[in-house]
Amino acid sequence: MEDDKTKDPITIGLFGFAVPLFIIGALFFHGLFPMVGLGTLLALCFGFGAAAMYVSGAMTYQMPNSYIATVMFTNGSFFLSFAIAALSGGLAVTMKSAPELLAVWFWLMALITLIFFLASLRANIGLVLLFGLLCAAFVLMAVGSAPIASMLFMVVAVIGFYLAAVHVINPVMGKAILPVGSLAPKKA
Repeated sequence: MEDDKTKDPITIGLFGFAVPLFIIGALFFHGLFPMVGLGTLLALCFGFGAAAMYVSGAMTYQMPNSYIATVMFTNGSFFLSFAIAALSGGLAVTMKSAPELLAVWFWLMALITLIFFLASLRANIGLVLLFGLLCAAFVLMAVGSAPIASMLFMVVAVIGFYLAAVHVINPVMGKAILPVGSLAPKKA
C-alpha cells in the first residue's frame, strides 16, 4: 500500500518533460535520426509530453505547489504548441522562410525559463542545472545555434530523467539514495 510520501505527481511531469525533449533535441533540431520518425515525435509531444505534464500540473497545483504546477503547465503547453506547429506543417515552413518568428517564441520561452531558474535557486541544484541549461538552450535556439542548443536539450532531458528517478527511488527507499543538493534555507 502506498503512503503519501510515494504519491508524487511531479514524477509524471518530469518523465513527460524528459522523453519528448530528448527526442526533439536529437531528432528534430540535431538531426541524429531520420525525420521519418516525425509521427512518433508528435505522438510523444501530444500524448506523453503535454498530457503527462498537464496531469502532473493539475495534481501538483492541488498540493498546493503553484511553482511546479506552473512549470508543468508551461512546458506542457510548449510541447503541445510544438506538436501542433509540426503537424500543421507550419513549423518546417517557418523554420525556412521566417526563422525570426520562431526566435521570438524561443526568446519568450527563455524568459519564462529564466523566471523558473531564479525560483529554483531556493530549491535544489538539480532544478538549478535543469532550468539554467534549458534557458541557455532556448537562447541558443533564438540566436540560431540549433546544433548546440539541441545538445543542451538532450543534457537537460537527462537531468529531467535523473530528477524523476529521485522522485521515484528516494521515497520508496525511505532515504536520499540519489542526491539533489537542497538549496532550501535551513530552519532555525
